Amino acid sequence: MDKKILVTGASGFVGSCLVRRLLEENYKLHIIARDTTDLWRLQDILKDIEIHNLDLLDNEKIANLASTISIDQVYHLATYGGYHYQRKLEAVINTNVIGTWNLFREFSKKDIEMFVNTSSSSEYGEKLEPMREDMKVAPNNMYGASKAAGTILCSTYAGINKIPLVTLRLFSPYGYYDAKTRLIPTIITSCLMGKEIELSQKDSKRDFIFIDDVLDAYLIVSKLLTSYGEIFNIGSGTQYTTEEITSTIVNLIGKDIKIHWKNNLDRQYEPIIWVSDNKKAKEKLNWEPKVKIVNGLNNTINWFRNNLQSYR
Repeated sequence: MDKKILVTGASGFVGSCLVRRLLEENYKLHIIARDTTDLWRLQDILKDIEIHNLDLLDNEKIANLASTISIDQVYHLATYGGYHYQRKLEAVINTNVIGTWNLFREFSKKDIEMFVNTSSSSEYGEKLEPMREDMKVAPNNMYGASKAAGTILCSTYAGINKIPLVTLRLFSPYGYYDAKTRLIPTIITSCLMGKEIELSQKDSKRDFIFIDDVLDAYLIVSKLLTSYGEIFNIGSGTQYTTEEITSTIVNLIGKDIKIHWKNNLDRQYEPIIWVSDNKKAKEKLNWEPKVKIVNGLNNTINWFRNNLQSYR
């Protein structure tokens, strides 16, 4: 019998790619989405998905859904605050803490095989060495703080009650269906459309991880049925500056595009190091990234070239 999977955040970049991957694995898919959510990333596969229109803040409806449908595994990717324009503090806390807790609490009562929670490297805050799961979390923005709170709540509850739960701390995924406001899609679409590019600081550093490697990690951790709150970093283990990523993409596309560097980024901080230590994932999951940055960027460029109309 095919496993029944529930996914939140399925309308987003990583969530939509995960839904497609799970369908390829012949799982039966349920998603939670508000009735106002734009599902453009899933338009061609909506017929294969059962959609439940509700808000994660409505605990009564979440409890009713958990009692109504039979679910084997939950993948929780719904989040708010990861983009620069998502600045409503109440929404950050409601989505990342209260919504996460509502979902986990209600579905953990139903003997699910696994709850996979999605968190962020923003939980770590500023570090001076590669980020490890055993490091103290010290977020320095409210998004990171809210993600850390959700992780701690669920992991603690899972450990006390022996409920299968794994949290993935994602670094900077990129690839198909990525949001047009993010760095890599901005550079790619500007090059493909022949537009000048306006970017912030050249030396901003991030650990970029290709979406296919991220999806592999989701499928692997779903099998850790005796993990009660473990956390795993999912990153490439290599950091790149904004300038390095930009020049690589421009060279791969082969267009001479003018780039304007503003160097006045409106952020609270810009870390010297932002890179994942993948030792735990390699040892416990036998997972490590397979896709080199040039290959991942090439794959992403080709996808955007074939789907550019959706980003105009």
